[in-house]
Amino acid sequence: MAKQVAQIIQDYLEQAALERRYSEHSLRAYRHDLKEFQDYLAEQGVRDPEAIDALLLRGFLSSLLKKNRKATVGRKVAALRACFNFALRKGWLSENPAALLRAPKLEKQLPPFLSEGEADRLLIKPLDETWLIKRDQAIFELFYATGMRLSELAGLNWPNIDFSIRMVRVLGKGGRERIVPLGRVAVKALREYQVAVESAGRTSGWKGKDPRIVFLNRSGERLTDRTIARRLKKRVLEAGLSPTISPHALRHSFATHLLNAGADLRVVQELLGHRSLSTTQKYTHISLGQLPEVSRRSFPRP
Repeated sequence: MAKQVAQIIQDYLEQAALERRYSEHSLRAYRHDLKEFQDYLAEQGVRDPEAIDALLLRGFLSSLLKKNRKATVGRKVAALRACFNFALRKGWLSENPAALLRAPKLEKQLPPFLSEGEADRLLIKPLDETWLIKRDQAIFELFYATGMRLSELAGLNWPNIDFSIRMVRVLGKGGRERIVPLGRVAVKALREYQVAVESAGRTSGWKGKDPRIVFLNRSGERLTDRTIARRLKKRVLEAGLSPTISPHALRHSFATHLLNAGADLRVVQELLGHRSLSTTQKYTHISLGQLPEVSRRSFPRP
């Protein structure tokens, strides 16, 4: 049974990657979620695929709720449903045992975000002039200026940035591309970092490294999502801001400040790379009915 389940999971993930249905981050999460379910089946001694029923799944759900947030459990339930649907279409299961499985109801909580004053505090330019400090400054400015996801910013390459027209081409979820404008402050931070990192590369002898990668570590390799999040956390604490501020909080701040300045909700939807307008609306703190009444102003950071 374990081998059969492992093969189903592997085939499902390979197919999802081939169809570019999910981002790399989502695929990693689903891979982890489905492996966790596979381990649970082994603990229960389940060997027959048809023995996977609603009762077994509710037991799995109960075990998850003891050690995970409701949102995380909801994602794991979605992973199970999708994988079982795949197996059903392939004829490997006679029915989807997770079809009626309900994810835990989430309390409606707005993600944390910065006020404009807090954003200014976060983005105060440090006196230190090392290339690593310039790199971090460019990262934070870019987060706030574009609303990029963490994975999008980490995967950024220099050819995606057009300094002449102050635009960046972002590769988003599912391989979808979008064009996002850059403010003058973000462009200046990127230019200063570009000069500094090229000098550091010559000094450190980063031969054979990919010159297209924007954000590098000390070894000349692409900076990881985790390292970027850790660098932001350090700056947040140094600025005396809430430790809940994350890359996603900067994305939320970007959207909220644009809308508060009078930007059209559909424009913000496009900038964030959302397929659904309702997804964008969750980032806001004003209703659709209020938007036409808000005077149109420029984004707080030029």
